[in-house]
Amino acid sequence: MKLFTALGLITATCLAAAMPSSHHTRSVSDVLPGLKRDASGAGFTHVGSDNVVRTFDKDFNVVDFARLDDRAPSGAGWPRSPGAAVLEEAKQAKARSAAEVSKPRSRSPLEGRQANSCVSEFCPDDSYCKGLWLYGYNCTSCMIVSNNIGNCLQV
Repeated sequence: MKLFTALGLITATCLAAAMPSSHHTRSVSDVLPGLKRDASGAGFTHVGSDNVVRTFDKDFNVVDFARLDDRAPSGAGWPRSPGAAVLEEAKQAKARSAAEVSKPRSRSPLEGRQANSCVSEFCPDDSYCKGLWLYGYNCTSCMIVSNNIGNCLQV
């Protein structure tokens, strides 16, 4: 009985490995370097709940986009133009990010001894991240995931 169960599992595993997946997925880190950004620096990158990475300018116009998987819905103008819910998600996240970075933050002398990590810094837009070079960071852009607060990145 155990032999048949083991053979069944091995056969199922081999068949699953041999069958190509019909869904293509990419990671955010794979698509970020190729995305165009707002030249003014006032834009940001948003990973929406629709699994599309979009770069926006300061007026929430889409500069560029990349789908993370092919299972997302398609429609007129999509994925370049986000749906109303995703656009609202980006606007609310950007507002929360701006509110977070407006809070006073003191930098202690001990922070200078630690390795600077862009991801540890909240941001509302790309120019904020680039301005952190004053503190020894080498951040290049701001990414907001769904409804969260933005974090700086080094791309």
